[in-house]
Amino acid sequence: MAEGAARDAGEIAESLRKMAKMVNNLSARADCEPFREPVDWKALELYDYPKIIKKMMDLGTIKRKLDKGKYSDAAECADDVRLVWKNCMTYNADGSDFYRLGESYSKRFEERFQKLVDEFGEDVICGNIAAQAAPPSKKKTKTSPVPNASANKKHKSDKKPFDPKGIIPLDVRTRFAARLQRLSGMELGHVLSVIDEKCPEALEEPPEDQLRSDAQRMTKKHNYALDEFDGGSQIEIDIDAIPSHIFGELDVYVKEQVSGRGRGPWSDELLTEDGTKKKKVKT
Repeated sequence: MAEGAARDAGEIAESLRKMAKMVNNLSARADCEPFREPVDWKALELYDYPKIIKKMMDLGTIKRKLDKGKYSDAAECADDVRLVWKNCMTYNADGSDFYRLGESYSKRFEERFQKLVDEFGEDVICGNIAAQAAPPSKKKTKTSPVPNASANKKHKSDKKPFDPKGIIPLDVRTRFAARLQRLSGMELGHVLSVIDEKCPEALEEPPEDQLRSDAQRMTKKHNYALDEFDGGSQIEIDIDAIPSHIFGELDVYVKEQVSGRGRGPWSDELLTEDGTKKKKVKT
């Protein structure tokens, strides 16, 4: 058992090393300058920035945390990387140069991170192996979404059953959160309509001071019809607030939709190898 635990710890350390290399490569790109250090909102006179962006993050801070061993696994680091792009796209208007830059880096990062997940498997990336090897009282808990990754064939944790009347296991919830980001606009609309109908308390709208100026104001009940949902509203799903029996229904649906979709970003507008564009479904 000790030998297996040491091997697992080694795999987690190696995945973090490759994660650091990925962050360094992204940061070295010429157009990555806005993301390398914290936004100097005072010097730029962006006085509404700390009101809109509650948790600031940048690649320089992430690199320093990696160097100091602050991340327990690659998924935790990926959450911070995603926050960099999310903050950029939250503060800047959709369609602006900065918004498009953040969006392109988000897609580029997810492509590379998916390869890391495929190489090590979700259990290593999420630190589940280390958590399972530790005493129950010391098992770590994560509440933030983890990698945008499909299940690696070498790790069959997706098949772990859960009691529909009991507590939903952490790894089931985190994989559900990851798969949501692979859905098309219509598929996500179905998920949101089910939640809005059966457990509306699980849908969260950002406070007015955190909404972009161009964000669509929503009124209850929300319109999430499959043929009308365009992904334009800013709505967050509190997975922990979804009752287990409803979660089970949604989990089956999401698994069916993302099955066999392959690697990389889930948006349908991707550049192919020859530079041409594929069809886009707004999510």
